[in-house]
Parts: sequence; C-alpha cells; structure tokens
Amino acid sequence: MNFSDRTIEEIKARLSIVDVVADYCQVINRGGGAFWIRCPFHGSGNERTPSCKLNLERGSFYCFACHEHGSMFSFVMKMERVSFPEAVRMLAAKAGVTLEEESPQDVKRKEEKNSLFELNEEMCSAFHNMLLSSPEAQKARDYLTSRKVSMETIGRFRLGYAPRDTKWLHGYISGLGYTDDFLMESGFFSKRKFPYPLFAERLMFPVRNWQGKVVAFGGRDLSFREDAPKYLNTPETSVYSKKHNLYALYEGLDAIRESHEVIICEGNFDAVSLHQAGLRNAVAPFGTAFTAEQAALIGRYAERVRLLFDSDGAGREATAKAIVLLQERGLEASVLSLDKHKDASEYLEKEGPEALRQCLTRSTEAFKYLVTKGLDDYNIRTPKGKSDFIQGMASFLNATGSDVEREAYVRQLSELVGVGEERVEADLRRSASQVAGHMPARLEERKGADLQPLRPSAISPDLYMMLIFANHRELFAAYTKAFRFGDLKDREAQLIYLALENVRRDGIGKTDEIFLSLLADDQVRHDVAMSFELDEFKMANPQSVIDEILDRIALRRKEEDRRLILMQIQQGEAEGLTDDDLKELLNEKIGVDSEIRELKERLGRPGRKFTAND
Repeated sequence: MNFSDRTIEEIKARLSIVDVVADYCQVINRGGGAFWIRCPFHGSGNERTPSCKLNLERGSFYCFACHEHGSMFSFVMKMERVSFPEAVRMLAAKAGVTLEEESPQDVKRKEEKNSLFELNEEMCSAFHNMLLSSPEAQKARDYLTSRKVSMETIGRFRLGYAPRDTKWLHGYISGLGYTDDFLMESGFFSKRKFPYPLFAERLMFPVRNWQGKVVAFGGRDLSFREDAPKYLNTPETSVYSKKHNLYALYEGLDAIRESHEVIICEGNFDAVSLHQAGLRNAVAPFGTAFTAEQAALIGRYAERVRLLFDSDGAGREATAKAIVLLQERGLEASVLSLDKHKDASEYLEKEGPEALRQCLTRSTEAFKYLVTKGLDDYNIRTPKGKSDFIQGMASFLNATGSDVEREAYVRQLSELVGVGEERVEADLRRSASQVAGHMPARLEERKGADLQPLRPSAISPDLYMMLIFANHRELFAAYTKAFRFGDLKDREAQLIYLALENVRRDGIGKTDEIFLSLLADDQVRHDVAMSFELDEFKMANPQSVIDEILDRIALRRKEEDRRLILMQIQQGEAEGLTDDDLKELLNEKIGVDSEIRELKERLGRPGRKFTAND
C-alpha cells in the first residue's frame, strides 16, 4: 500500500522524533536542543553513555557507535520488526492522522520530481566538468581567476560552464533519454522558443536545497553583450521555489549551526566570496527581495542575522524590509557595511580575504540602523516629519513580540522626537490597524498566486488560534486584552486579527460572507473559508484551546524577554554597569525564569488539546 505524501507530512507535522522514540527509550535532554538515547540496536539500551542522537530538525536518529540511522518510521520498523506501511499505520494512529492512499497522480508527480532531481544532478556534473576541462571554458576560467576565485571554492560550490552553442544543451539532455514534454517543464529551456536553452555561454552556479539536492541553477553571462541579461535563474519548477530557498545555505549549514548566525548578502558571487574569505555562514536570495519564507528557513538554524546589501537607495530599502521580516520571526538582526568597494566580491578581488573579514567585524544593530535611515528620510524638526518618522518605524515596532523590547524602543523614539510615549504608541496602533508599512506590497504579491490547501496540522499556533476566532467571532472581544497584534508572528494571523478588529469596532462582518469580504488576501480568505467547513474549528469549547495557545504565545514572548535581559547583562558587564543595576537585571531575569517555568509546567500537563504545528 502506498500512502500519499500528505499523509506522511501530516504525521511528521504532528509528531517529532522525540515523541516517537520516547515510547521505547528514555530520552536525555542535554540542553540547546540536543536529545540523546542509549542505543537499543547495539547495546540493548544498557549503554553507560548515550551514543544515539536525535535530530529534531530532520526528524532522524543516528548512533555514533553502531551507525544505525533513519527516520521515525524506520525507528518503529526496527523496534517493532514491521514493514514500512505497518509503521505508517502505527504512527498515524498515534498522531490522529487519517490514512490516505497515494493516488496515481501522486505517484506520477513523485516520479517526475525524482527525475528532475536526477537531471539537475547530472547537469551539475556536466557543467562542472566542462568548466574544469573544456577548451571553450577557458574564458570562464580566466574570468574566475580575475575575480580571485580559488580552485577549492570552484569545487566546493561545483561551479560550471554552459557552452555557447545553443543546440548543445538539448542534444546532451536528449541523449540521456528524457522526453521533450519533460524537458519543457525542467527549467532548462525557454517554453516559448523550445528547445532554445536558458543557459548558454554562462558561468553556472548550482543551487542546492538544505538536503544537498541540486534544485536549480543561476547563470552569469560571459558574452558581455549589452542585450544579454547579466544573470539568469531557473524558473519555478516542481522541485524549486525561489522564495523557499537560499543560495549557499547547504554549503554553509555546518558554520551556521556552529555560530547560530547567518550573513545575508545580495548575490551568488558575494556569497561565494564571503565563503572563500572564511565567512562560511553567508547566503543569498535569488535576484529578488528577501522573503518571509526565507526568514523562516533561516530561523530553523540560526538566532542572529547580519545583513550585507548594497548601500544605494534600493539596497537600503531592501535592508529595512528584511529587518522587519526577521523581527517578525524573533531573529536578532544587524547590518553590515563595506568601507570601500561596492560589494563583497569586489572587496575580495581588490583587497583580499583578510581585509574583507576585518571589514565585517563591526555591525549596526537593526533598530539603530532604521532610526538612522529614518532621520535621513524625514525632517523631525517639523510636526509632519515627526509623524512620518514614527510611521516609518511602525512596521518594525509592530513586528516586535517582546513587550520589554518594544517599550524600550518606544521610549527611545519618544525622547528622539520630543513627543510623549503614549502618543507614539497611539500612532503605532493606528498604523497597525491600517496595515501600514510593508504589508500592502506583500498583499499585492499574493494576488492571483496559486492557493495552497489549508492543512490545520501544519500551520502556526498563531494562525490556528485566529481561525478559531474567525469561526467564533463573538469570543474575540473578550480576548483583546490577553494579546495584541504585535504578539502574532504569522502574517496571515495578523490579517485575520485586523478583520476581527473591524468586526469588533464597527459591527460589520457578522455573517461569514461579509467577514470573508474583509480579507483582501486571496490565500487568507481561502484559508478562512476552508476553516468554516472543518469541524476542527467548530469545537464546543474553543476557549480551552485558545487559552493553551495564548500560553504558548506568552512563553515565546517571555523567552524573548529573557534573551533581551541576558544581552543587557552581558553588555552591562562589558560597559561597567553598577552592581545595583546588574542586580536589578538579575532579579528581573529570575522573575522571567520563574514565569517561563510556570508556563512550561502548565503546557506540560495532561489533556493537551492543541495539535497544530508548534
């Protein structure tokens, strides 16, 4: 029996590897997200020192002694001595997931994706070998030499070369046995002028996903013709979405996990240059603005992000938008700048790796960067300038989940513009209710996009709670003092919140049809409409689930408060803060620690009802 991908993904969304293994072994939490067990496969679970590590991110286990490894499904297969389908049935029952067989369409899609992965890998090797050995690729080799790119870096990133002959690519791939119908959707050819290649006479940058699979390519023009696009990237395919991937993420994962930090730069060459300079935690988006999905991807592996975009007007705007997206994810952001040369690649070429590393040892904290930008953009000596300045900071402040952090920022802004804190807060609230700042642009991007099905088991707690409120709108007013707009990290949840605010304030949207009309975003409107059809959101006692999710949001906020206090303590120790001030901060930390323990104990009690993606 073949089960659908959706069934497998729902089980993985509801259960972690720790949840599954804990039924068989004692799980030892060593802190920092490290979980270990005494291996049941070679030591019968009697080891003195646990040797088997559980990887929460990948949902896998690995024994460093006997090298047994696999997923939660293979763990159950080995422990219960059952087949894969039987293991799926057992875990589906544990997770409360209804089994769904794989349809012929699912099988076909999976085969096509696997074929595209294989083709991408084959072409990555072909392009790379051509760069290394083809006489025609001498131009590409000379270009890389002029840019001071080493052979080690060429091999590390598997850089390649696509020949000038526009017939070569189709001839080569056809010789591998692929059909034209398949190649039309592969991302290698123009659909309007098939079989004309997208990549010819170009330096090739393979794009690997976090698992190391080649999913796409970027191509840098080497013809240097004025009519040729400087860079071309693979279009969206069944295995590649540019907003969900980052160039050099796979190559930098070890460094990112070790440092808990990421450098985001503008382009492929910049990322390659930073890696060569020893900054192997650098990544880059693909010729488009940094996205919320990319911020979420980074949030899996890192806590801090340093932004290195161009210092021109467009680069400053891109930096400001990226800061807000990172703030929404609770990631600590700062901004890097080059003291000379336009980008990291040119800096490496002109000054060398050591100079580039030294240049990037200093950064500007995100809030300070936005304030400096605002002071450049607005004249705060005038009343209108003060108002515009505060409006310009609204997106960042409204994305700040920590009340402690937000209050500190509001106080600084109040002092800067010479206006009372309550007036600043009033402007920020007004801005949030109007969905100010960056949100309209992002809504515009969503218009006409392919709508994704609503999967309750895979959505954020914030969105899950707001969908409950959408189905029980009479409850929203009673909970408005329990949380606020800035507590919500999920953008869809924020949009539903604003619609519910309209219902509460103006009395409109009492019927489902009119409430849906208040939602301008197609995907959000679709998700809310789908929730109206699901029994999951029409529960008899929604307050118990709402209360549990509010505890989760409170825990998230308190953990952010704790991180901020620790930063203040570290900074205070470095700057010679008085003993009394340090004692006050330590007492504040003790209070927050107590609140965190209380929330965790409450959430750990039996009877947990919330089952969506935590």
